[in-house]
Amino acid sequence: MNTNVDAQATRSTPIIPPATIAEQPAASVSSDESNVTSAYDPPISRKLMEGFCGLSTNTLIKYEMEGIIHPAKVKHGGLEMVTYRVTDVQAVLKKRGIKFKKGNEAEVISVFSQKGGVGKSAFTQHLGAMLSMVGRVLVIDLDSQSDVTSLFGLNVKFADLVAEDAELDPTIAELMDWRLKDGQESPYRKLPFSSVVKKISPTLHVVPADLDLGEINYSLNRLELEDRLDAEGNPRPAILFMIKDVIDALKSQYDFILFDCPPNIETCNVNALFASNRIIVPLELEAKCLKTMRRNEDFLKRLKTIHEGFQWDKILVVPNKFKRENIKIKALAKLQDIYAERTDVQLSQAVFPNGAIIDKCSEAREPVFVAATRYGREFKAAVPQAKEFTDLFWVVMHEILELPIDRLVFADQEGVEV
Repeated sequence: MNTNVDAQATRSTPIIPPATIAEQPAASVSSDESNVTSAYDPPISRKLMEGFCGLSTNTLIKYEMEGIIHPAKVKHGGLEMVTYRVTDVQAVLKKRGIKFKKGNEAEVISVFSQKGGVGKSAFTQHLGAMLSMVGRVLVIDLDSQSDVTSLFGLNVKFADLVAEDAELDPTIAELMDWRLKDGQESPYRKLPFSSVVKKISPTLHVVPADLDLGEINYSLNRLELEDRLDAEGNPRPAILFMIKDVIDALKSQYDFILFDCPPNIETCNVNALFASNRIIVPLELEAKCLKTMRRNEDFLKRLKTIHEGFQWDKILVVPNKFKRENIKIKALAKLQDIYAERTDVQLSQAVFPNGAIIDKCSEAREPVFVAATRYGREFKAAVPQAKEFTDLFWVVMHEILELPIDRLVFADQEGVEV
């Protein structure tokens, strides 16, 4: 990965992983996790703090003396390491007047593709975790397979057989208003938001998925939902507004709301896309990727003919699972030709390699930037790739929010305030 980039270069030159990533030295000390309450609210190393905030060590020390941030020392073997928390990151950003959200309400982002296995859940996991460093984040799992729910450590591993009548975890279905025509009884219970949301960290919350969510498309299509009226008395089709009404009530509580969409074009996904103002499309670079993207685009275009509310500020295609193989190189080059002059749909400059670090983070249930700052010989080989992926997600975060990229998290470059 070319670490010597500036804002203009990042927009014009794809960030493609190198053929090999050399191992870099790491301190041979064991990690003491006793002070970690959540993998998504970890002690943040000084290097990571500098990267998130774009500051030098001297400036961090200055802010510490001013009482703006409150670092703590954590023991790693025989060493004492200076660490910070997410509250420190956000305090510095507030001090410097840096905002990642443009308006007063939450940015609502759908991670969507009709094709499975392209990395949607992993993108939601790591992008959500990174956004939680700079704002308040709500992740909503819409897939009954509950992949992103599991990645955030919410799935319980039962030691014994679960009773067939045991209640499943509440999902977004319990937040929707299932009012039916003619006063018919709703098949879903309505729960307050506080009974559904799970708090992963102070700034990262999740609405989980469960098996019951697999029936939601049937319910949306078959039940006689009662249409609502807007403020001007115009009818609003309930089948489109079920999720949007939930999101509109939550926008003031969060800075970013992410949907992890299942790989289909069912009504629940249509609802999520209707409630979103931005879309990320992870695209695996393989033989059929051009056809996959064409189908995704055709579907999104058809939605715009259904209702004028289908409008998105940004649609970002993110190349994923790149290897230096002929078919993948050709696919990437073709995508760059297709989207070179496009403004309605844009191709990310971040090209994600087919790296083992994502699987390791999935198994550990932790964001990639945590893996990038681990200590000990057992983590040494994974650290360089974790840093690379952290920088790639940093680029995607800026691109989807249409923010200038003046630096990366780990790359040594200009743009750091001293």
